[in-house]
Formats: sequence, C-alpha cells, structure tokens
Amino acid sequence: MEELWTEWPQREMDGLVKAYYLGQLSFWIQQVLVINIEDRRKDHWQMLTHHFVTISLMATSYVYHQTKVGHLILVLMDVIDLFLPLAKCLKYLGFTTICDILFGLFIVSWLFARHLLFLITCWSIYTDFPRIVPPGCYRGTAKDLQGPFPVPENWGYLIEPFYDPAGTVCMNNTIMYSFLSFLLLLQVLMVIWFAIIARIAIRVLEGRRADDPRSDGEQDELVEKEQGNNEAPQGSAKNISRNAVSQDRWQQHAGERQRRALRQPPGSGGAA
Repeated sequence: MEELWTEWPQREMDGLVKAYYLGQLSFWIQQVLVINIEDRRKDHWQMLTHHFVTISLMATSYVYHQTKVGHLILVLMDVIDLFLPLAKCLKYLGFTTICDILFGLFIVSWLFARHLLFLITCWSIYTDFPRIVPPGCYRGTAKDLQGPFPVPENWGYLIEPFYDPAGTVCMNNTIMYSFLSFLLLLQVLMVIWFAIIARIAIRVLEGRRADDPRSDGEQDELVEKEQGNNEAPQGSAKNISRNAVSQDRWQQHAGERQRRALRQPPGSGGAA
C-alpha cells in the first residue's frame, strides 16, 4: 500500500489511464441526471449522496495527483459489477438457482472489496500517507517541478489546482483528513446498502427468491396505478348500467300511467 503515495506529485499520467479516469468521472456526473429522471427508488437520497461524494473525490484526486489510490478505489467499487448484473439477467431468464449462486458470490466480493480492502486503503491513507508524503507544496510542470515549499497560511492553495494545472499543489493533514472523511462517508452508505443485501440473503436462505427490496415501492406504486386505471372504466360501466336500468324503469312507469289514463272514462280524473 505504501507505493500508492510514492513519487508524489506525478504531474503526468498515461493517456489510456487518463481517459479511463475522466470517463469514470463523466459517468458519475451523468448518473446524477439519470437518477433524477427515472422513477425514484427507496434509496434515492443515498444514491444521490453517493454520486456527489464520488464526483468530489474523483475530481479532487485528479487535480491533486492522487490518481493511483483513485484507481485502486475504482477497481474495488466496480469488481462487484461482475456478479450482480449477471445475476439479475439470469433471474429474468428464469435461472433462479444460478442466480442465487451468483448472488452469493456477489455478497463475498462486496464484503472483501468494499469493506475489507476499502478499509485497509483508508487505514493506509491515515498511517502511510502522512509518513511518506510530508506536508509541503510543489509548483511547475512535470519537467520543471519545483519544491517542496512551506504550505501557505491562506486557503487559496486549496483551490489553485482546480484552475492551474502547473500551479501550486500542496499536501498536508487538512487535505488528508478531507479525503478520508469523504471515503468514510462512502463506507457508511455501503454499510446501509449491505444491510439491504443481508435481508435479501436471508430471503434466499429461507427458500424465497432474491428480489431487490429497493424496487418494491416502485413496483407496488406501478401496480396500484395499473389497478386504478383498470378499475376506473369498470366503475364508469357500472354507473352507465345503473343509469340505463333507472331509465328503463322510468319508461315502464310512464307507459303504465298512459295505459291507465286511456282506460279511464273522461271526467273520472276529477272525481278521483
């Protein structure tokens, strides 16, 4: 883990690696739009918080030249995508047994990557980072890098890397704790999601299917809407039939009154 912090700051990075990093950043930016366009799930606000924290971490790690640890965290986050989408596809195709097996592998990969290795990485940030990267600032391009300089007393050095790639970039405990706080916030969100995963696992062990509880509310609302739409025409048909019966009865009574009037002799109405 110590190699994550050596040779800082690396002003240049391989073109393919840079494309991957910026591609990931653009993906999470568009995800903020996607979750606000599609039907909301039960964990909408957790997902929105996750996306904003992820975007902040990726953008900041890019301008502060901490892309090595950034790449590691991206891999730890994405490795579970090898199992969960495939498990869902197999479930939709009706292969429930294989789906449950892949769901078990998904749980193992989640625990190993997002909790064990992720927390080991956070611990390295807390212990190895301050030891290997002493507080200081650098400026200049990769070919003309100057430093280290003392960290300025004002707060301007925190935003300079965002608008001047060859400007001053600093590292100190303030920046380290900022990164660590955002990463631990992600860990809190992942613990919440793992509680949902544990409930699904309990369902599987009880012999039920591995359904996603985040979609229950969305599907129930859709079913209720469909039932409401189906019941509306039925109610209208009932009203129409009731009106038709009432109209027939009124016509029958009117016909009876006319027949009685024809059978009565003239002038009998006054005597009555």
